[in-house]
Amino acid sequence: MNKLGSEFLKEFDNYERPVLFGATFRQVVLILGVVIGVGIAFAILSLGQSKNVMLITGVILALPVAFPFILYGIKKDEDLKEYVMFKLKVQKRSYQTDFQKGDDFTKDDFKNWKKIKEINEG
Repeated sequence: MNKLGSEFLKEFDNYERPVLFGATFRQVVLILGVVIGVGIAFAILSLGQSKNVMLITGVILALPVAFPFILYGIKKDEDLKEYVMFKLKVQKRSYQTDFQKGDDFTKDDFKNWKKIKEINEG
């Protein structure tokens, strides 16, 4: 079957099936990323450093490790991929107009002339 126009809705048969304990693969990856991030934060907390050092090392270590997992788990990777592909592709658009070639306007074509009145004064 030929499809005309843009396809905005995904196919209904293209959904993710459960992989582990009723969770989809994306949900498993999301949970894994959260567990890794919390594990790194707990390991830093158990070292007994000052709060500023814990915060800085936590941001440096936990966020870059857990961020890709969470990004994939909440399906933002597809949106990010579409946005990047839209920005990188050359946008060529063609428009159909009613103007004939050679219809050039001058600067006086749209002036409101004083001798033309919209109402009858009489």
